[in-house]
Amino acid sequence: MRQLLSISLVILLLTYFATAAKSIQQEQESVKPLTNQDVINLVKSHLAPDEIAAQLLRSGCDCVVSAAELERLKAEGVPDQVLLVMTRATKPASGESRALTIPRGTVVDIETAYRISSQEIEPGEAITFKVVNPVRIGENTVIAAGAIATGRVVTATRGGHFGRAGRLAWTMETVNAVDDSRIPIEAKGRLVGDSKGAKVATQVAITAALLWPIAPVALLHGFKRGENAYLAQGRRFEVSVSADTTVTLRSIR
Repeated sequence: MRQLLSISLVILLLTYFATAAKSIQQEQESVKPLTNQDVINLVKSHLAPDEIAAQLLRSGCDCVVSAAELERLKAEGVPDQVLLVMTRATKPASGESRALTIPRGTVVDIETAYRISSQEIEPGEAITFKVVNPVRIGENTVIAAGAIATGRVVTATRGGHFGRAGRLAWTMETVNAVDDSRIPIEAKGRLVGDSKGAKVATQVAITAALLWPIAPVALLHGFKRGENAYLAQGRRFEVSVSADTTVTLRSIR
């Protein structure tokens, strides 16, 4: 009788531990690595950065952590602490690298990253734009939304006397691809401020006619400046890739 009870007890214990082990295994398998979008969703749900970091370390991160993508995540409000954990938790991509060519003439939608004034910038200075929509070759993203595009100021003059308008001109140079390479792009932009030349000339003529004994007073109107040229933040433009360029993808997404 005692032997029968012992055997039954052993069977019950074995069944219990087998069921527990299976449950733990299923739970582990159900924990999927977080993606970039998962992290953004957690941030927008107001989960504390420490808790997001703990989830990343627990489940791993099937993330894209290129410089362009990290810049986009930061713009979405992901804290630096979480970005660092994402980088550490992301496993190296499996499989072979693949080279894709971005054809010349490929259109890239960009927008200005900040307000630019012709009075506050100098010719030769770099100006920053951001990519609005991702650029894809087939199913693969080669230029991510939020990637940095760079232009160069060619002309920058402030509004001058006698109502002369300020001028701002620039030319585009490169945009960052998902493999952090710089893709050559081309486009030119030009803005002119509000000119007050005609108005000033009219005021000078009227003042000189009415107050001819003190005609030099009319010249005071010449000190009225024209408006500077302003490039507003968020203003959108289309640029194009200026030469066939190859990028390398670590994994096909």
